[in-house]
Amino acid sequence: MSTSTIGKLEYFVPPEDGTRPFTNINVDVQTGLREKNWVQDTKQMQIENLRGKEDSVSLDTAGFQLYRRAARHTTFTDDAQIKKEYYPESIDLIKELTGASRVVLFDHS
Repeated sequence: MSTSTIGKLEYFVPPEDGTRPFTNINVDVQTGLREKNWVQDTKQMQIENLRGKEDSVSLDTAGFQLYRRAARHTTFTDDAQIKKEYYPESIDLIKELTGASRVVLFDHS
């Protein structure tokens, strides 16, 4: 079994002039594109399979952390139920793992 693969990752590059980044929600009728003042940089990166090496990464060293715990909420078909049941469960887990005093979830789609 392969332990790594090459993938294309998209990176956000802020405006060079230091202004606040924006993306217009409306598309330009002539180009079909949304106006924005930032660019996206595509890089090919090696992505490693961490199965069996889950403890080799942490939020502090890699920007993400792997943790295995079965979710109590298992039916991801109703947005209202997801927000009512899964959000609090996720918030509690994130607080437990990071020591955060406040967690804000903004999207699950």
